[in-house]
Amino acid sequence: MALVDAAPPVEECGMTLSAERISVHMRIPAERVYVANAVITLREICGHLDVSSFKANRIVLALEEALLNAIEHAYIEGGGVVDLQFSVEGPEFTVIVEDFGGGMKSIPVEDGGDDSFDAILADRGRGLKILRGIPDHAELESPPGRGTRATMLFYLQGSDR
Repeated sequence: MALVDAAPPVEECGMTLSAERISVHMRIPAERVYVANAVITLREICGHLDVSSFKANRIVLALEEALLNAIEHAYIEGGGVVDLQFSVEGPEFTVIVEDFGGGMKSIPVEDGGDDSFDAILADRGRGLKILRGIPDHAELESPPGRGTRATMLFYLQGSDR
């Protein structure tokens, strides 16, 4: 007889706070209902750092897009977890979203694709444009069969791009 673990998914969280660095790690179930917890945590960090609402909204939008992509695409059969890392060191705010699914078949080139108004409003395909267009710097890593990691860097000083 097989044993089935019927316990609900558990969130994990770790935090480092110092005068020089803030680092928060969260591991959440790959389910939409947990996105709000990540957004609340990120907004609290932005509030603590007096990040402008314009910049904070951009950071949250990028997080939501990366997280929803991981939930939708990494675990086709459901289940799984997503690791989130929010860290601030000096003027750099880094957000990392990592899943442990099958990875992407390929990562489209940065400048490829159709940027027309109709294509942007199409039902699919906006995620990578958002992930590349909102942060000051973004990297996507997706080795076949080993998940996807989106690293997004935002500069807290300077322009509110």
